[in-house]
Amino acid sequence: MKLLLPATVRQVAGQLGVWERIESALADRDWIDEIASLPVRPSRAATRLGSYQQRGGSPRAILLQPVLEPHLLRETFLHELAHACDHRDNQAGRIYRRPHGEGWRDWMARLGCRPEVRGHSAALAMQYVSRLKTVAVCSRCGSEVRRLRRLNRRVRYLHAGCGGRLKPV
Repeated sequence: MKLLLPATVRQVAGQLGVWERIESALADRDWIDEIASLPVRPSRAATRLGSYQQRGGSPRAILLQPVLEPHLLRETFLHELAHACDHRDNQAGRIYRRPHGEGWRDWMARLGCRPEVRGHSAALAMQYVSRLKTVAVCSRCGSEVRRLRRLNRRVRYLHAGCGGRLKPV
């Protein structure tokens, strides 16, 4: 399933086939339109499945990895939506605290999901590995250090395996 982003919560929920579930969970709330119009954007994070953004005590956006498997995409979207609902329902106007607390677990149950905090995506792991670059080489054993970002060139690093000095590439 190819998710079309950027979009709104209502549009993404329609693409994933979960809008009716969300609508019934939010039926007794007068802020359903605020949540439905919340932006959903693609995430550039290397290892996170998704995240909920807030600023100044109000919901700002939901970020999703578009490369996720369909079942994980649906679960991650509902997970992040539960954060937005918990923030709006229990902590409106304040900075969002205790993100996986009792309020979030209640919203996960309302949305018909298990309150799991960590997920794993094989597709995201493959994308992460493909993005790694060689950033340094050990002067003693010749092994390469691979990361997403380069090392700080003003710091001297030692290879944990043999104790040799790492030379930035």
